[in-house]
Amino acid sequence: MKVIYEPEIASHAPELYRVDALAQNAISGWDGFDAEAQARYEADGYLVVRGALSAEQVLAAQKELHAMTLADDPHCGSMAYEGSLPEHLRRVEVQPGGTPVSQFSLGQDGAGQPALAAEERARFVRKFMDFTAQHPPLAEAAQLPELLSVVKALGGEPMQLFQEMALLKPPHGREKPWHQDHAYFNFPLTTKIIGVWIALEAVRPENGCMFVLAGGHLSGPRTHFMRRDWQLCDTEAEGFVRTAVPMQAGDLLLFDGKLPHGTPINQTDETRWALQYHYLPSSAVKTDDIVRLAAFGADGKDVSC
Repeated sequence: MKVIYEPEIASHAPELYRVDALAQNAISGWDGFDAEAQARYEADGYLVVRGALSAEQVLAAQKELHAMTLADDPHCGSMAYEGSLPEHLRRVEVQPGGTPVSQFSLGQDGAGQPALAAEERARFVRKFMDFTAQHPPLAEAAQLPELLSVVKALGGEPMQLFQEMALLKPPHGREKPWHQDHAYFNFPLTTKIIGVWIALEAVRPENGCMFVLAGGHLSGPRTHFMRRDWQLCDTEAEGFVRTAVPMQAGDLLLFDGKLPHGTPINQTDETRWALQYHYLPSSAVKTDDIVRLAAFGADGKDVSC
């Protein structure tokens, strides 16, 4: 397992995630998906499914993720810690056997878990990747028959899961700046990549809900830059309605791989819990960096979501 210590990034301007509108493209349960809902997804680049997961499925996923934050080995491909962790470690008495702050490799693979008690270090976990094979409740969320059916309809052919992430935005945790997910993936630009973002608790602008630039996917790839992250220029949000997507636990957001989106800083004292999966056509053939960097910007070599 890779342990990644992320660099601390500058705060974003408050107006960058101004709430111009609240998401309106939503259906109540999977039975609400029809031709009209699909047309709205294709036009605006997103669709919310209210109550996509049952209360039992949400609780099981919550428990699994909470246990992973406390585990010395959470059985996943990689995990990442917030950039505020090194400064915290400098101020506290660390536990023996962990990674001292002098050995941190910011933004790169670390030498192991930080030298803190499990409950304390858990407050700084930002992300897990590649975990469904070891965690059945999280695999269940990715393999819901209703979800796979809708993703197939949106993709136009059978789709396959190719990326899995748990996105934990800790108290006052960092922004994920405006970006397009396709900018991270080496697949042809015509590939229909579909993102799925699942709220495991109530999310709202204050704790870092998703924001989207509805319809922005129709313009295709946009140049990204290495600034606070691999991101769109902040000015890309100008001229668009910035749509906040508040969700309740169990709600699910489907979004196009070229839809510009981002999440602001968590302004609360509680962690925001979410899962994110990506699906692509089974027929998709991987390319190399050349195609992606030519379309999205040369700063993006070796970037990771």
